[in-house]
Amino acid sequence: MTNTWVLSALWVGLALVATLFAIWFRVSTALSEIVVGTVAQLIIGALLAALVDHGQLALRRRALYHFSSSCLTNTRTRDLKSRRNEDGRNSKM
Repeated sequence: MTNTWVLSALWVGLALVATLFAIWFRVSTALSEIVVGTVAQLIIGALLAALVDHGQLALRRRALYHFSSSCLTNTRTRDLKSRRNEDGRNSKM
C-alpha cells in the first residue's frame, strides 16, 4: 500500500513541477509535462539501474559463469556424441 502512495505522490509532484515550468517559461503545459516526464524517467531510471546493478553485479557474474560453463559442457557432450556416431558406436539404425 505504501508503494501506491509513493508512486501517486511522485506523479502529482512531477505534474506540479511541469505546471510551474510551464508558467515560468510561458510554454504549453503539455510540452512541459513531456519534458519533465522524460527527464524524470532518465533520472529515476538511472538511479534505479545503479542501485539494482550495484547489488546484483556479483549474482550476475555467478549466473553468467554457470551459464557459460553449462553451455561448454553441453557443447562438449554433443561433440562426443557426434564423434561416437561417426565411429559407428552408439548409433541406432
